[in-house]
Amino acid sequence: MPTSRSSPPGFWPSRRQRTRRATHITLTLLALCALLAISAGSRAAEWQASLDTRLVSSDAGHSLMDGGLGTVRFGSNDEGLQLGRLRIALTQHLLELWSVHLDVSAWDDKGSNPAGVTEAYLQFRPYPRDGLRFRLKAGAFYPTLSLENRATGWESPYTLSFSAIDSWLAVELRTIGIEGQLDWLGTRVGHDFDLAATGGVFGWNEAAGAELANAGFTFTDRQTPLFDRIGRPGVPPVYGERPFVEYDGHAGVYAGLEARYLDRVVLRVLRYDNRADPTVQDIVSNTIAWETRFNSAGVRVELDDGWTAVAQWLGGETTIAPPGLRLDWPFRADFALLSKRFGRHALSARYDRFSVRTNNEEIAGGWQDGHAWTAAYVFNASEHWRFTLEWLRVTSSSYDRAEAGGPPLRSETQVQLAIRYAIGSTLR
Repeated sequence: MPTSRSSPPGFWPSRRQRTRRATHITLTLLALCALLAISAGSRAAEWQASLDTRLVSSDAGHSLMDGGLGTVRFGSNDEGLQLGRLRIALTQHLLELWSVHLDVSAWDDKGSNPAGVTEAYLQFRPYPRDGLRFRLKAGAFYPTLSLENRATGWESPYTLSFSAIDSWLAVELRTIGIEGQLDWLGTRVGHDFDLAATGGVFGWNEAAGAELANAGFTFTDRQTPLFDRIGRPGVPPVYGERPFVEYDGHAGVYAGLEARYLDRVVLRVLRYDNRADPTVQDIVSNTIAWETRFNSAGVRVELDDGWTAVAQWLGGETTIAPPGLRLDWPFRADFALLSKRFGRHALSARYDRFSVRTNNEEIAGGWQDGHAWTAAYVFNASEHWRFTLEWLRVTSSSYDRAEAGGPPLRSETQVQLAIRYAIGSTLR
């Protein structure tokens, strides 16, 4: 596998670099905590804390975080009791129009830090005026793209494992910048629908695409914390890649449109381009910038009798261009989800398709084709306790597995029983 696709084996940041990065993260957290403390006298902070434990059965290969090519979060070496997620979130309102949000999680012992920040941002939401409403976010957060992950902590209310689309977003994408959204509130002036336009400008996302080219799509609910790494340092397939980096000075952009019909039907489209220079190489890590662009379109329909249907498509391309060479990996994924709520109970099923191609198989490799079925049962016993049973089966062909000496075609099954306990001022 060519080293131009990822960090070279054996590379690991120096102690000085790790100290500098840890200091940066610590100062950021201290600044946010100080802001929360200063403003606490005006309005009490909203907070949530939750512990999600898992009982896992899996026949999959080692996961991406374990340096393997398994397509699910937990491999056969992870069977038994596992930590799903330990999460603490704070939202502090500043005066009437501003708020600051901090989301911190611990996932397992496979990252470079025991806990990390998944989102941290400042938000400005003035009052609607003349049928228009504006919102501005600045910091680190997910772009307005997912129709599936709509619960607190950017989780899915339907399943434990995210779709292939949202799993990739959780691993490699975050807006570290600003996002503005302007809504036309048609339902407030006698119409049956609302419209919204969204735009974002961001940096620190020049490694987005490395996972797709090196390992393909996976299915997970583990969200990469800011400035953390993916996988083990010096170990393929991604060599401990750090997805949130900036070294070419180009700002990425995205823009989207949304239409809502009576809050029952949501249509959403988005164009994303990180505008990275695929010829620029970081002199410290010797990694190259990934130019990644994609389009996405989706719909969510909710009925009064508890039925919900979600369908989404995403397609694009990621590129690197080392001296004298250009390597492209076109990719696409789509899914359809159907869910039915019965009081405190819910049943959901999802079907995913996904693929990664390459313009030069001999040099680049990295192709993948697959599909997956997911079924989940959720029981919300109370506002504090939630129980989820999920079955996930992924069947895929992979160039990387063949290159590693294994069979290219493989089916992997993961079963999880999750027990979640949550407390907080804003449980829902």
